[in-house]
Amino acid sequence: METRAAGEGAARAAEGVRAGVGLIVAVGGDGTLNEVVNGITDETGRPLATLGAILTGRGRDGARTLGVPRDPARAIERLAAARAPVRRDLGLVRWPGGHRYFVTVAGAGFDAVVAARALTLPGPGTVPYLRAVVTSLRDHRPWPLRVRVDDAPARSLTATAVIVANGSTCGGGMRIAPGAHAADGLLDLVMLGALSRAALLRWLPTVYWGGHLRHPRITVERVRAVTVTSDRALPLHIDGEPCGAAPFDVTVVPGGLRVRA
Repeated sequence: METRAAGEGAARAAEGVRAGVGLIVAVGGDGTLNEVVNGITDETGRPLATLGAILTGRGRDGARTLGVPRDPARAIERLAAARAPVRRDLGLVRWPGGHRYFVTVAGAGFDAVVAARALTLPGPGTVPYLRAVVTSLRDHRPWPLRVRVDDAPARSLTATAVIVANGSTCGGGMRIAPGAHAADGLLDLVMLGALSRAALLRWLPTVYWGGHLRHPRITVERVRAVTVTSDRALPLHIDGEPCGAAPFDVTVVPGGLRVRA
């Protein structure tokens, strides 16, 4: 995970909480932000400290979600101004043997394959993500899934990706869920149906302005809870970091973050 060992950021944030620190500042990329958030949120979804964020990573989608400046210098100025904290929602993913909160998105399928590959590629901004998309297309096959939304019966489908969004962007500004907002008490479920390699390549550029939602096999709906199962190995990512696999549940934690924004 970026430049630190997995879990290190969460452990350090938890140490700060135990030491009575009222403000914990995440400095780094979206993965670091996720680590810190998991260190200052208890198992009931209660914030144990106020979060500050100075994001310096490639994508900085967490800044868009939380409403903090993407420019590090401006973010520092905002923190120094001692503004009153605001509340933001969190997502919570549970899978066999683990659970984790997320700030921006959790995704399974092609999205998770791309996220894992992008972490291994060099380049600024969204360049690694775009390169990962192209290289991941070669082995792409949609997954047979069963998806249950809120209290509705489970439905079976074949999907390229399942993305549960708390914020509107991922991959460094891709507007995967344009209407998502981290203070509405809901998550946006974006389902990419069985898309061919050619369709993925053709529609990928439209994600930058939300045009992908015009595709008849791409849907979005507001949800509070999602359960996903699959008979085929289905990778999962949380805020861009590979983490867990299906079966998994996703729920919203309204107001789970207290943020100096």
